[in-house]
Amino acid sequence: MANLITGRPRVRTAARVRRPGGRFARAVTERGRGRARRNGGPAATMAALLVAGGVGALAEYFFFDRQHGARRRHMVRDRARAALRRRSRDAVRRAKYLEGVAEGVAYKAAHAVPGVGAHNEPPDDITLAQKVESVAFRKAGVPKGQVSVNADNAVIYLRGHLESDAQIEELVRATDAIEGVNGVKNMLHTRPTITKGA
Repeated sequence: MANLITGRPRVRTAARVRRPGGRFARAVTERGRGRARRNGGPAATMAALLVAGGVGALAEYFFFDRQHGARRRHMVRDRARAALRRRSRDAVRRAKYLEGVAEGVAYKAAHAVPGVGAHNEPPDDITLAQKVESVAFRKAGVPKGQVSVNADNAVIYLRGHLESDAQIEELVRATDAIEGVNGVKNMLHTRPTITKGA
């Protein structure tokens, strides 16, 4: 019984075996020590008992309990699946975030150098009308106050009156030369000259 508790195998010693010369007794003692080393001693036996007890407790908790075993198995299965779903969602979210960061870095890199990766988007109608007022009027040397400028689908409408036909032609030519203008509708006229009758 003492051997079961300590985990030590019974070893024959030289005192029990009375043979002349003592060679046999020493060999039996050496064999016993080798067996004890192979078994791992009391720590290994205790660890094996603890592992076996843990496996038995788990089996009892999940498989041999007839009332609650199935429910416990299903709960563990559902929690494991939920954890996997959460991890996959987090992985997808992380991948999308990193994709957005990479796109942002690529966009910044493409637009850091002037002229590389630039988009030539046509300006909207309001921007185009303002561009005509600032550029075309300056090139034509025409005052802004007498002409109104409207844009509709990149077509510029010029309304109002100017001093001469040459000013009108110059303004129409300067407006048509602006990038993004698809056409010019000229509704300009010259001021009528009032002649004083006799």
